[in-house]
Formats: sequence, C-alpha cells, structure tokens
Amino acid sequence: MNADRIGFLDVPMSFTFDGGSLTICPDFDAAKSWVNKNVNQDGFIYPPIVRNVRIYPSSGKKTWLPKTKRPALLHRMPPSHDLALKGARDIQKSRLGLSGFVTHCFGFLFGTRLQYCDWWLEGRIPIKSTSNVYVDRKTAESFVSKAIATWKNFDRRNKRVVSNVLYLYAKSGSLEWDWERFQMEYTVFDACHALLMRGRSVGFSPHRRRFKTVCQSQGLKYNGKLVRKFVKLRNDLLHEALWDGGQINTARGSAAFMASYHLRRFNHRLITAILTGRTEYTSSPWWFLGTRVFRV
Repeated sequence: MNADRIGFLDVPMSFTFDGGSLTICPDFDAAKSWVNKNVNQDGFIYPPIVRNVRIYPSSGKKTWLPKTKRPALLHRMPPSHDLALKGARDIQKSRLGLSGFVTHCFGFLFGTRLQYCDWWLEGRIPIKSTSNVYVDRKTAESFVSKAIATWKNFDRRNKRVVSNVLYLYAKSGSLEWDWERFQMEYTVFDACHALLMRGRSVGFSPHRRRFKTVCQSQGLKYNGKLVRKFVKLRNDLLHEALWDGGQINTARGSAAFMASYHLRRFNHRLITAILTGRTEYTSSPWWFLGTRVFRV
C-alpha cells in the first residue's frame, strides 16, 4: 500500500481499519516536541510571523523589507502519522477522494484539523480537541471502517459534499468569533440536510422544519427552543447582517454565544448518524456541556 504522511494528530497510537491503516511516523516524538514548543496556552498553533525579503542575485545578500511583517496566510504542521489505503496507486488523485475523506474522518474524531505534509493550512490549528467527545482506538477504527463503506455508496457529488462537511466542521472549531463559528456550523447543518434530501421529491422546506426532518430521519433528539434560536440567529445574520439583533463582533447575549457550541454538538451527532447509522451516542441529548464517551 502506498502511504501518505499527514499531521498533526496528537494521538500517539496507530489504527487499522477496513481497507487501510494510520500508523505513527518514526519521527512522531520530534513533531510532538515542536508542537509542545510552539503551541499557545489556549491549545492552538498560530501562523508564524513572516516578512518580505529582497535578494540580490549577484551577491546573494538578503535585505528585510520594512513594514512587511504579518501572520503567514498559509503554514504547515509537522507530520505525525502515515495513512495507507489498499488500492490507492495514485496518491495525488486519492487525496481528492478516499484519502482526503479518511484524513478528515480522523480530524473529526479527534477534534482537530489534519492535512498532508506537503499541503498547507490557514489560520490557527487546534492541538486540544474542539469536540466534546472521548474516542478510544477501537471506536475510531470502527467509525472509519463504517464511514468508508457509506462514502463508497455516495455518488461523486455527495462524496465531495461529505468530505467538505468534515473539513468545515474541523475549521469551525478554530474560529474565534461566536458569529463566525455559528455561521460555519449552520453551513455544516444545511449541507447535511441537503445531502439527506438530495434525490427526494420534496419542495422548499423552512429551516425550522429542516431540523425536525433531520432529527426524525436520523434519530436525533429535538429541542424546539434551541432550534428556534438557531433559525432566528441564522435568518438575522444571513439576511440582515445582524448578530443577535445587534452589532457583529460585539458582546451579545449568552444564548447567542452558546448557540455555536450547541449546534456543534448537534452536528457531531448528525454527521456520525449519516456516516455510521444510529447509535446510543447519536440519540443522546446534545444541549448539555461536558465530555461524552463516543461509541459507534
């Protein structure tokens, strides 16, 4: 099997699943040491500070240009694991297909953002999990095996949709403003709803009804009070550029602040149900704080 190197996953263990494996890199300890040195107290790796330089070809002399310092737009994380998939002969092609999906599955499980060693990431990267779940190795292997089987049954468009859903879910956990987190989590929910409804003969569905439909079809618990808050926040933000009735990037009510976290826990159960079916975890209440054991 051809292996592709990804990171950084702060989990010092290897995994075996149907059709492949994710194994610790030989230089995991060195990567972990770099992460420990550079991680912020809040649990995130931030982009490095960069600046422009002028190089004189004749002498090779370098001169830093003034007023060009800024956080890097793109940066890389040190690789931690090797991903190998059976039948993946073209690594570059697989990155946009099954390999990419599996990579995002592990990011979803452990609440982080993962990328190939020679690709780039933007923004801050979580080292601590941004999802309120505890996942052991056996459960992770089972989840990925079942998710791959589900992914293979999707058509080409839905394969891309579900991979992008996992990517955006991971990115949402790195955003800093409450309204931005909520906006992205709502995009994740809407994409999941579209994925489930695609191909069905259904007309326009109001957003409140979309939550009911998804909960009924996937066996998730419904909380009418929170759903009404989600829909109102979404409509005001999308259609009128209002966040909780007021100014964006200012302190609003506690319910608006908590909305993205509630919706994130809802989305985690919804994505799990779509990829692996109903479980005790997916049918559990999602409006409580605290870490929950994840089982599929």
